[in-house]
Amino acid sequence: MSWSNIKQILLFIVILNGCSFSPKSYIVSQDNFKEEEKSLNQNNSNILSNIKYLQTNTAENTNEDDLLIQAIFYETEGQYKKSHYFYNLLYKKTKGIAYLIRELTTALYAGIESPNIDKLKELVEKNPKNIQYKRLLLSFYINNRDIENGKKIANELLKISKMPIDYELSASPYILDGEYKRAIELLDKAYKKSYNEDILLKITTLYANFLNNIDEAKRRLEEHRKKFGCSPKVCNQLLEIYSKTQEIKPLIKIYKALYEKTKIEIYAIKLIEAYIYTKEFDKAIYFLKHQYKNDELLYEVYLAKKDYKNALKIANRLYKKTKKPRWLAESAMALYEASTNKDDPKMLNEFIEKFENALSQGAKDSVYLNYYGYTLIDKNIDPKRGVELIKEALKYQPDNSYYLDSLAWGYYKLNMCKDAYRVMKRVVDMEGLEEEEIATHWRAIQKCNK
Repeated sequence: MSWSNIKQILLFIVILNGCSFSPKSYIVSQDNFKEEEKSLNQNNSNILSNIKYLQTNTAENTNEDDLLIQAIFYETEGQYKKSHYFYNLLYKKTKGIAYLIRELTTALYAGIESPNIDKLKELVEKNPKNIQYKRLLLSFYINNRDIENGKKIANELLKISKMPIDYELSASPYILDGEYKRAIELLDKAYKKSYNEDILLKITTLYANFLNNIDEAKRRLEEHRKKFGCSPKVCNQLLEIYSKTQEIKPLIKIYKALYEKTKIEIYAIKLIEAYIYTKEFDKAIYFLKHQYKNDELLYEVYLAKKDYKNALKIANRLYKKTKKPRWLAESAMALYEASTNKDDPKMLNEFIEKFENALSQGAKDSVYLNYYGYTLIDKNIDPKRGVELIKEALKYQPDNSYYLDSLAWGYYKLNMCKDAYRVMKRVVDMEGLEEEEIATHWRAIQKCNK
C-alpha cells in the first residue's frame, strides 16, 4: 500500500458515533478505524518496526508520512495524547481538513483541550449541512459544559439529521442542564429507530435516578427484555431495580434467564439464594440437579429445608470426592440432626468418630469446635473435653454469644457454678432472655450459683 493510500484512510474514518458524560465516551466505538488499522498493519508489517526509529528524530522535522505512521500507531494503541500530538503537527504542516478532524477527535478521546476549536467553528459555519462537523463541535460543547451553545448546535444538528446517534448526542446538553424530560424525548426517538440497549439504559437511568419513576424504568426494561431477550446489560439493571424494591419473584425470573443465557455461575448462585429466601426449596433442588450441578449448594439447600438425611448423603459424597475434613465435620452434624433419637448410642459413637477424625485432619473452624463441644457437654458425654473445644472456638470469636453460652453450660455441667454464672451473665446482657435455650440455661445456672 502506498503512502498516499495510507493518507486516504483518514478520509473514511467515522468521527463521532454517540454521546455520554465523559470526554472519551462522546466518541463511541472506533471499530471502523480499527478495522482500517488492522488491514494497514497486515499489509505494512514494517510500520511498527519503524516506529522506534522515527521516535528518535525531531517530530517537527519528520516528513508527513512518518508523522502519520506515529499518529495512527498511537491511536490504535489507545494512547490518544501522543496520537493527538502528531495529528496536530500534521495539521500545522499541511492544513489538511482530515488531519484537523483527527486532531479534534483524539483531543476528545484524551480529554484535553484542542488548539483548533475556532477552526472547527469556522468549518461548521462554512458547511452548515455537514453532520460530522456539527457532531464534533457539539461534543466539545458538552465536554466543556457549554450548555446553551450545546443546545443550539444540537437543534441545528437535528434539522439536518434524524439518525439515532444524533438524537442521542443531542440529549446530552439537556441532561447536563437537568431537563430530563426533554432529554428522554430525544433519547426515545433514538431508541425507537435503533432499539439500542445502551440508549434504553440512559432512558431508564433518567427515569429511576432523576425523575423518581422506577415503575416506568421497569416497564421499559421489561418490554425490551420480552422483545429481545435478557441481555446482561438490560437484565442487570433490572436486577438492580428489583433488589432496591425488594421484589424477589422478579429477581428469580431474571437470575434464571441470565444464567440460561450466559452460564455465568454467580447468577446460578444468586438464584439459589433467592429460592432459599422464598423457601422454594424444591425448585432450588431441581435446578441444582438438572441445570447447575453443584453439590455444595445442594447441601446448603437441604440444610435450609431441614432435610438432614439428604444433607448427610451429600456431605458423605463430598468427603469421599474431596477428602476435605470439612465435609467429615458437616457429615457428623447432619448425622446428628437427622437422628430422631438424639440419645441413640450407636449414632453418638458414629458422630464422635466422625468429629474426632475431622479434627485430627485439620477441621478447626470455630463452628465445628462449638457444635462438637456443646454436644459433648449437653449429652454428658465428656463435658471437660467439650469445654476445651469451646475455649478453642472462642479464640477465633471471643465475643460470640452462642459460644459463650456453650462455655457457661459446660461450666455448669462441671459444677463450676461461679464461672458458669459469670459467663452466662455476659450472654444474658448481650442477648436478653427471648431465646428459649438461653433462658433455660440462665435459670439452671442461677439456681446452681445460690
